[in-house]
Amino acid sequence: MKTNKITNFSIIICTLFILAGLSACNKSDGDIGDSAEKYLICKLNGKEHRFNYHANANDKPAEETIHFVVISGWEEENTATSPGFGIDLVLPEGAEEKTYSVAGGSTPELDGQYYIQHAKDGKTWTTVYSGGRSTGTEFTLNITSLTDWGVKGTFSGKLRLSGGDEYITVTDGKFSAPYNGN
Repeated sequence: MKTNKITNFSIIICTLFILAGLSACNKSDGDIGDSAEKYLICKLNGKEHRFNYHANANDKPAEETIHFVVISGWEEENTATSPGFGIDLVLPEGAEEKTYSVAGGSTPELDGQYYIQHAKDGKTWTTVYSGGRSTGTEFTLNITSLTDWGVKGTFSGKLRLSGGDEYITVTDGKFSAPYNGN
């Protein structure tokens, strides 16, 4: 009987430690923090797309001023055949936590791209929709966090088929992208 009480007591103590450990890992404030959670999600013409495979930002900046921000991700594991989405921002004066927008102009150097990879009969090609600095398009990037871990924010825009007149509307875009190596 005494052994049963000790065993039950040990099980209860172990369970309490496990529950305490699990609750310590939970962030109730919704902050992604350094948990390495990464995602790139948006709606293209109203349909949600998740570009969460290999979602990342460029390499860690080598200096304090961050002159460019590059974010990308793919819908599937195989990046050679998967549709993907990318965002490029280049700023000589340095990026900050704020909103950047461009609509067919040359500044800021901001572009969003949705690309679809094709493969057939041993041939490969890519269909690209891009927007920001090209005529008839627009792109907005709101950087909400720019840390040593990576970049977080939201985005939206209107992308045009390269070499064509077909457009895609990007809404509800959000991302959390660690720098390469994080």
